[in-house]
Amino acid sequence: MRRASFSLVLVLALTATAPLRAQPAPPRAPAPAPAPVLTKPPKLTRFVDAEYPASEKARGRTAVVVLRLTLDAAGSVQDASVTESAGAEFDAAAVAAARRFVFEPAEIDGKPSPIRILYRYEFTLQPEVQATAIFEGVVKDRSTQGPLEGVTVALDSGQQAVTDAAGKFRITDVPPGKHAITLSGDRLTALRTEESFDAGKKLDATYEVQAPAAAAPGAAADQDDLEIVVTAPALDKHVVATQVTAEEGKRLPGTQGDVLKVVESMPGVARSQVGSGQLVVWGAAPEDTRVYVDGVRLPRLYHGGGLRSVVATELVDSVELAPGGYGASYGRGLGGLVTVRTRRADETAPHATVGLDLLDASAAVRTPIANGVHVAIAARRSHLHSVLEPFTNGDAEDFFPIPRYYDGQARVALDLGPHERIDLTGMLSSDRISRTVASSDPLLAKRDTRETSFQRIYARWEKDVDGANVSVVPWFGHDENTLENAFGDVPTLVTSKSTLYGLRTAWHGKAAEAVSVTVGLDAEVADTRVTRNGSLTNPAREGDVRTFGQLPPDRVNADTWKVVTAGLAPFGELDVALWGGKVHVVPGLRIDPYFVSVSRRTPIEGDTPSAGAFREDLAIEPRLAMRWAASSRLDLRAAYGRYHQPAAPEDLSAVFGNPSLATSAADHVLVGSAVRLLEKTSLETTAFHVWQSDLIVRNPATSPLLAEALSGIGSGRSFGVQMLLRQTLASHVSGWISYAIVRSERRDAPDAALRPSDYDQSHVLTAVGTWDLGKGFDVGARVRFATGFPRTPVVRALYDARHDTYTPVFGATNSDRIPAFFQIDLRGSKRFTLPRGELEAYVELQNVTNRENPEEIVYSANYRDKGIITGLPILPVIGARWTL
Repeated sequence: MRRASFSLVLVLALTATAPLRAQPAPPRAPAPAPAPVLTKPPKLTRFVDAEYPASEKARGRTAVVVLRLTLDAAGSVQDASVTESAGAEFDAAAVAAARRFVFEPAEIDGKPSPIRILYRYEFTLQPEVQATAIFEGVVKDRSTQGPLEGVTVALDSGQQAVTDAAGKFRITDVPPGKHAITLSGDRLTALRTEESFDAGKKLDATYEVQAPAAAAPGAAADQDDLEIVVTAPALDKHVVATQVTAEEGKRLPGTQGDVLKVVESMPGVARSQVGSGQLVVWGAAPEDTRVYVDGVRLPRLYHGGGLRSVVATELVDSVELAPGGYGASYGRGLGGLVTVRTRRADETAPHATVGLDLLDASAAVRTPIANGVHVAIAARRSHLHSVLEPFTNGDAEDFFPIPRYYDGQARVALDLGPHERIDLTGMLSSDRISRTVASSDPLLAKRDTRETSFQRIYARWEKDVDGANVSVVPWFGHDENTLENAFGDVPTLVTSKSTLYGLRTAWHGKAAEAVSVTVGLDAEVADTRVTRNGSLTNPAREGDVRTFGQLPPDRVNADTWKVVTAGLAPFGELDVALWGGKVHVVPGLRIDPYFVSVSRRTPIEGDTPSAGAFREDLAIEPRLAMRWAASSRLDLRAAYGRYHQPAAPEDLSAVFGNPSLATSAADHVLVGSAVRLLEKTSLETTAFHVWQSDLIVRNPATSPLLAEALSGIGSGRSFGVQMLLRQTLASHVSGWISYAIVRSERRDAPDAALRPSDYDQSHVLTAVGTWDLGKGFDVGARVRFATGFPRTPVVRALYDARHDTYTPVFGATNSDRIPAFFQIDLRGSKRFTLPRGELEAYVELQNVTNRENPEEIVYSANYRDKGIITGLPILPVIGARWTL
């Protein structure tokens, strides 16, 4: 029943009279008494809805009834009568409601008084506000674009529908909020995604699934257990971002079935050195790009060597790379952003996967253990070093880096209701990798060894309330890193151990019909203890002029220090839709106060007591993104964002660094377009410019002041254009071609000249594609070309007779480059349906041309001969994966 509208008309029924006298010549009459004055009109304090007559409502009739109400001195209705009728049913409903009204009493001459008023009661019909949503759409064959009949479309609320001959379905009374959607059918590759529903609205969706191929008589059809669709977030904050479905990603060459490995083939990502596992995005240093899983920060996405990611594919729901200009939900990094969301545990039956290939062995299990309780466990361990050892006499690492790694994940998930869930997740990862330059003289042997490990425990609670989504993710972690350089007789050892605490909360909902809001909090505390001993200038930093394996100066020192950093960042964003949703403006703001405490402000001298250092920084970070759907085929985009990054704990030593270092800053500006050339073919182009300031560099002074070996006086810029020509799966073919031309430059001091940064990779070209041949056969190829990273050339050498060594004389900083990288990878696979589960056998040939791709430039002891460290040779990876 809708609230009726009304108007108020006051009628005063008060008069004054004087007595009459029969006198022929009456005396002069006295002045009349003053008329009563309404000093305060009555005010309605309790309104009662009149019951709309059902028969009149069914006919769509509206009406107006005028009532005369008699109010007493307390404001109660003593009588109600009709002065203008609208019919017996309307009149009776209006009188019954009005008798229950309550008013603040009227005042006449300043005193509460009875009064009569006219009250206008309007009966109007208004559209009913729906409390639920409608879900309808069509399901098509991905290859033929024809409709698919008999596909079951099911929501996590238990509602479902089956598509008709036209591939259409319709589900009514869908509760508002985010829901998991599952499409399944006979021999059909199941599809799982998420949709958000608003009360009173209809959601139209089109789903494309891989239809089953006709099976030969007596043969079982090949099919996948589940296709995970990587969906864009409800609030699209990233103007430039690349997403790939898990099904498409794991079948690409070079991934060996690892979904997250596809990130290294995305546009804007430089090809990193083998053995590093680093992400170099738009020329930024690897440590400037942040990686988050379910809102929890991880130190890296890949294991050492970059051969595997640190999260099992079976647990991945979506992955997204935003190279720059991302929204206010994330910060504390100057470069790109990788966000991984793990899949919701909602299996109705046990699922298991076992994989084995040349690189490693893996296993994963997902299963319900009780009503609403699910468990997922995954583990992986490398064995490449064991496989190669019989063929290399145990000296394989003298020729190319061999990564050793393992990782594991475990989760317990609990459904608290149709729209509420919580899960507890644990993760761990460990890596070890070495680069070696062998020599018959032990003093000339050069080895660089890195060991990293991390653990994470976090809870994730999510709830959908009245069309809004609320999430809370508290987390705890531990990181450990060890770097050992053994160059000559001056070794260097750096170890760091960090304990981390974090909390991420977010609320996303609608503030108005065309305005979506996201607000939240991103908090993180890190307690780090660092120990370092050895050369003052080793390990090398960005911008250091040196060669790989160069003997470090014999000036050595040692230090142990503790750093506590804390950040507490509230953030907020709006998504304002204009002109019917053709234009979206997304302003955002992140306020991030930083607190840094260092155990020592100055180096240890005798028994001098420790004097700590404390610093506060307030980072105000505005963000803005705009998108315009200029036509059905053309989208235009632009974004701006300011970002900050605190100094690494390893840089805050009073001996090797500077305890007073402030945060570095960057400004991202980018514009782009997306053109849909064909139904399944698109071209995306983005131009960008990034300015960086207050970068941490070595102090250029010959004799720096005490505790100022490093200084935040550096600056830099990166600019360029990236293009992505992409073909989504159509006619059994999918893939993309990406090309980026990037210039990354640094300035080591305010008065210094710009130079190429150590991570400047001018040209990066990647082409990947897969072809579904049918009957379970897939083939694919990947081609990659990248210019090498800059290096500073050695033009001559000086002999040091006292130490019997040679000292290099360098040319212009970073005026040389590692030779270009080129590699072709091929992949073929066949899926077999077994009585129990499915078996996929695959073979990947990495570097099929057996090209000796350069990874680093090295010199002989006297610097007369120049050589290179090469990466992996041709590497056949034969493996199998069984899925239940």
